[in-house]
Amino acid sequence: MVSCLLLQALVAAPATAEGVDGLQRAPVAAVTQDALGQKGDQNAQTALFLPFDAQTGIAAFWSGPDFIVVADQPVPAMMRASGGTGVFSGLTVTVLDHATLLRIPLPQHPALRLSRQKEGWQLQAPEPASLQKKDGQTALAPSAAAGGAVAPASAAASTSAPAPAPATTAAATSASATTTTGAATSASAGSSSPSPSSTVTLSSTGAALAGKPSSGGGGGAASLHTITAQPAPGYVLFPLQQPGHEFELPDPATGARLLIATSRTASGGVAQAQHAVGYSVRPTLEGVVVEADADQIVMQGTAKGAVLHAVSLHPVPVGLPVPEPVTEAARQKDWQWFGLQEASPATLSAEREEKLAALAKASPRQKKAATFAAAQAAFASGAFQKAATLLADMPETTPDSGSASAAGSATQRPEIALRAASALLAGNLKGAQALAAPEWISLLEFHLWQGLYGLYAGQNSQRTAILLAAGFAQAQHYPAPLRDRIAPVMALYIARYGTPATVRMMEPLPDGPAYDLPRALLQAREGKTETARVALENLTASDDAQRAAIARTEIVRLMQDADLIAPDMAADVYRKLLKGENGASPAPADIRTLTAVGLAHALIRNGEPKVALSVLEGLQPSADVPEDVLAEAYRAALYRLVFNGASASLGLPPGSEEELSVTQRTALVAQGLPHVPDGAEKAKLLLGYGRLLLEAGHADTAATAFSQAIAMQADPQARAEGEELLAQAAMQAHQLALAQMALDHAVSPLMPDDLAARKAYDAARVAQARGETEKAQALLAHDESDAGLDLRGQLYEADHHWADAVLVVGRLASRGLPQDGALTEAQRALAFRLATDAAAARDWETLLRLKDWLAGRTLGRERDALFTLLLRQMPRSPASH
Repeated sequence: MVSCLLLQALVAAPATAEGVDGLQRAPVAAVTQDALGQKGDQNAQTALFLPFDAQTGIAAFWSGPDFIVVADQPVPAMMRASGGTGVFSGLTVTVLDHATLLRIPLPQHPALRLSRQKEGWQLQAPEPASLQKKDGQTALAPSAAAGGAVAPASAAASTSAPAPAPATTAAATSASATTTTGAATSASAGSSSPSPSSTVTLSSTGAALAGKPSSGGGGGAASLHTITAQPAPGYVLFPLQQPGHEFELPDPATGARLLIATSRTASGGVAQAQHAVGYSVRPTLEGVVVEADADQIVMQGTAKGAVLHAVSLHPVPVGLPVPEPVTEAARQKDWQWFGLQEASPATLSAEREEKLAALAKASPRQKKAATFAAAQAAFASGAFQKAATLLADMPETTPDSGSASAAGSATQRPEIALRAASALLAGNLKGAQALAAPEWISLLEFHLWQGLYGLYAGQNSQRTAILLAAGFAQAQHYPAPLRDRIAPVMALYIARYGTPATVRMMEPLPDGPAYDLPRALLQAREGKTETARVALENLTASDDAQRAAIARTEIVRLMQDADLIAPDMAADVYRKLLKGENGASPAPADIRTLTAVGLAHALIRNGEPKVALSVLEGLQPSADVPEDVLAEAYRAALYRLVFNGASASLGLPPGSEEELSVTQRTALVAQGLPHVPDGAEKAKLLLGYGRLLLEAGHADTAATAFSQAIAMQADPQARAEGEELLAQAAMQAHQLALAQMALDHAVSPLMPDDLAARKAYDAARVAQARGETEKAQALLAHDESDAGLDLRGQLYEADHHWADAVLVVGRLASRGLPQDGALTEAQRALAFRLATDAAAARDWETLLRLKDWLAGRTLGRERDALFTLLLRQMPRSPASH
């Protein structure tokens, strides 16, 4: 398989030259600010202008036969660009809630150039390499005849006059070669950029690393500046001068999980494919694209670029090996930098007072060191707010402690770590941002603190729970003031959101009242409902107001999940908890989000998704409700709206659904969709939403929803279903080209028979609309569904093939017309249709059989009269015909 891919990459350049040259000579069209256009110059280039502003980052790469450009902002104006011109005529644009996806079919992988212009980006397909000449000779692209791997192309820039291409041979087989004809001639083919800009090319010859071709099928030739991965212990940094955002999408060609980091300025892209355990880095024209085979591989954005690392109890190796931690606590970095020591709380408090007294007497030259020592003593004794205040008065060593290099200097890191940890435990999340810097990944003892930052920041619950569980034993060995502050919070979070594997990391859970609440939640997870209920009841009387408030909320959730109370009763109790009725004090501010989300779920179960959405509106992720848990509440409400309570995957009991029209439901779904993260679950939601829109007659909007769903769906069968639905919507919107493109993309190795039949029917409808009757009939030749027979009958009727029409419509009528009883309007229309077809075919026997079948039943006043006239046309001896 690898050799086939390599051969394909090597032979693509000559084929490309023949395939795109004619298209590149298309007429020049003006380029506007908000649309794509075609440009021409002395080399007859074809170009697309991408109007992405300076705040929008992009990534560009190959995906099978398609070239993909992803922008990290929704740009609705780009929808007008679908269709493109010239070599880019197959362009399709999908605008997602948080990104814009451009897909350009270019199966021959021509050499492409991408440059940053003043008002956007320009994508060009220069003169093919095989047509470029040097010293009067045509320079041919590398051939695969020798079976060798072509090395990645060297840097090329087009900010000045074109430079002559270096001579190459057709049999370039050395893996150490630094240039390829495709890249060199691409650089010489294009004119200088209209304005100073960095330009990069991505040629069809491909980039190989250790003899391995790019997973994307295309290689990279970069400008003088390319993105060079910088491995570090536990992670890899992809430096970007102006990084954009990071997000995840399935590969349009394979469905593989892609982690994408965009760039807001020309970075040169990634020149070579790289392969490692659990992931591979693809060549790009811009930005960073990582194909993640392991779910634990994640990409994180920093001020310096994109960071790739693994979050797991047993992480795969990413970057350089992480040093083994020292076993003696006093020698670990957190103990040293935080000033921790094994001592009693009283001793630690005395140490704090001593350091504060020393600070008061310190000279100006001693002030900074004395302040830091006092802050350490305050932190170790549990006076976190005091430590944060002291550090706030001390000048910072690093101007930007939240940057990716915040932990770069060994002399600065103790101060940065103490500042961030003190701010975090003092409730200042912004001051703790330095803990998000990737450098802490290299220090295993600081994974706990990254987990605590994720907890208080409301980040993804599964990743946060892993970091907290891995550090739970570490927290248990901290001095009592620090341990008692963080360990119960960690235990509660893991008990609530952790997987069974992360929960086991806490076993056995420490004794003491501080762990009674997580212990009760663990009992509930183990199915010990009554034991957990009694424990939570007891905790509602706790002197700790926060603990009592959490217990009151959790006991309602426990009883509802166990079907001990009805959803309407649960909703009523949640409302009272929020208002503080029936003697209960109102839920504290930091618990209100947890209670409100519980109320929303109760309302959803009770068939009130509209009210649930109003409850969720304005809620922000918190320590008790992480971002993914809040998003799940939105998703559940939208599922109820879209599927009207019929979603078995949610386990929802039937409720008294709100009386909402289709228009009201679609409006509510449109408002809530941005709160649901992209992925397979949202794709399923979008498919249902699109069907609702079709029902309401909004075919254009439905097509957009189906396109978005396809872009998020990795499963081939689900994507094929989405493409078929997109074809339906496109036909209703009279967009035949889009419908045909969707049907071409609707492929799956194991396509169900019903989906295959629907696809054939849709293709026949497209052929019918284009006047291709014979093609439509051929597609429907084996379709015996009602819709298929109906369309076949229409085609025969349009061509006046009345005898064939009678046979097809007759089969349809034999299914649809009852032997007795009144006829529906649709049945009356079908009967009259068969009658008119039979009369036109002079098939009197069928007409008489239909008369006998109807047995005097009415077809409607007007149709009855016309049916009588048809009967009068019969000869006196119908049997002779």
